Amino acid sequence: MRQHESGDTSIVDSTRAHRRFAHLLGYAGAAVVPVLVCLAFLSPEISDIVRRVSVVYGAAILAFLGGIQWGLSMSSSEPRVRLRRLVVSMVPPLWSVMALSLPTGVCTLLLISGLVALLIYEWVEGAGHSTADWYLPLRLQLTAVLTLSLALTLLL
Repeated sequence: MRQHESGDTSIVDSTRAHRRFAHLLGYAGAAVVPVLVCLAFLSPEISDIVRRVSVVYGAAILAFLGGIQWGLSMSSSEPRVRLRRLVVSMVPPLWSVMALSLPTGVCTLLLISGLVALLIYEWVEGAGHSTADWYLPLRLQLTAVLTLSLALTLLL
């Protein structure tokens, strides 16, 4: 019996460690654009470079989020959900490439709209049913940081 209890504790500890590590990585990744924006406000001569790097980074994040949808499609037991998520998973990378081909200001607005639209889709689709309970709240926080930071690049 004691071994069973320690096994359960080990699983709980592992789950907590995974959540903490996911949060740490998520926040570290989300900090890139705000740090760049701060640098640009301190050194205006680099603002053009900061805008470009910020949108490329935002496009990479949006494409990455499409990959999450691909993974969620494989873990679903419902055929319609699998197909829908699989189709949705292809939109973010295509949206990112299309956005990057446009002027930086337009690109920024398209990336912001893509990030928000995908978040809304995840909430409506109910990603919480196939993900950890902390995933959607973390996604909301990270998306807020990234979209607000990208919006600030428009002021540079």
